Amino acid sequence: MTIEVYRINPQTGARTEVRSKHTVKPATVPDLSSGYPPCACPNCKGKGSRGRLQFLVADANRRSRGEA
Repeated sequence: MTIEVYRINPQTGARTEVRSKHTVKPATVPDLSSGYPPCACPNCKGKGSRGRLQFLVADANRRSRGEA
């Protein structure tokens, strides 16, 4: 795959290069995983995403029962 980034002037149609052409070689072994990488946001960082979800569900249940 080859990619090149350029900007087009709407008045003149002139093409200005932003990034030169770059060719990427295909992977030798395809990634067969359908999962997303772990979340790196400040709320989840250092915790597993499952741990964060369990915390949120437990908190919602606690609030629905009127517990503080």
